[in-house]
Amino acid sequence: MKQLNPWQANDLADDYEERGFHPTNWEEVTDFDEEGYGWVVTDDGMGFVNREGFLVIPDEYDCIYYPHFQNGLCKVRKNGKYGLIDRHNNALIPIIYDDLYGNLLEENPTFAACLNGKCGLMDLNQNLLIPFHYDDITSFNGQYITVRLNGKYGAINYQQETVIDFIWAHLEINEENFAAGKTVDVFFDKNKLAKTNLYYSEYFKHFTEEFQKIVFGVIDINQNVVYPFVSDSVIREFNPATGRAKISLNHWEHEETDVDDLCFVADSDGKKIPFVATVEEEETIHSFHKKCHELIWGEGTWPY
Repeated sequence: MKQLNPWQANDLADDYEERGFHPTNWEEVTDFDEEGYGWVVTDDGMGFVNREGFLVIPDEYDCIYYPHFQNGLCKVRKNGKYGLIDRHNNALIPIIYDDLYGNLLEENPTFAACLNGKCGLMDLNQNLLIPFHYDDITSFNGQYITVRLNGKYGAINYQQETVIDFIWAHLEINEENFAAGKTVDVFFDKNKLAKTNLYYSEYFKHFTEEFQKIVFGVIDINQNVVYPFVSDSVIREFNPATGRAKISLNHWEHEETDVDDLCFVADSDGKKIPFVATVEEEETIHSFHKKCHELIWGEGTWPY
């Protein structure tokens, strides 16, 4: 089993080298979990060491995903492919998938997986719950799965029956509702956006792959609008009880607007609910998101 020295870790150890001395204790460069596994980054990749510095999981992975080892399982990426390993480096789900995600804390977890350009749902034993038929799976729960097929998003149930029509530019589950996106007749300048290092992203979505603008709101299972389409990015915080949501506006369409005013909490009509931060500069970002959360869900609900 390969043994490392603390200064061979490339993450926090690099910072120590800039200061002119090496770390000599593993607690200085990693965090150990309840079973004594500490994640580490080396020149070869990512893995886990024990407190003596022995690689209990080889440093052979492109990425190991946090939180590590939930119910004894860890999501990893190797050679661009995804899978799940246990603490003995056994691949419980082979590292062959183009994408893989699920809630490892569930007793019998379900996983969205993509293979050879198609996506489906499976269990930990790779039994298929939904076949590899869809172009993308954005979310799922015990009732519904939001998927993309032929360029449009909709929702299906576990019998593969359509429950929300495939007419949306984006769709994902938001508690009992659905965060939805629809296109409008605006096309952005691809070259101009590229200069700001902004590209198409499935998660941080602002426009289609053709750079057509998407506006976002919230709908219910019957496709009724429960929050107006006023946001320039996906609405992932919405409280149906108060009608409040956290929305954002694109900076390239609002060049004269202060960056601090581009993300805010809005009421049920999409109108901004103002507040003034009262913290030191280094605390501003944390305080801002905390205040937004509490404006939506109530005082004392911030979980972090």
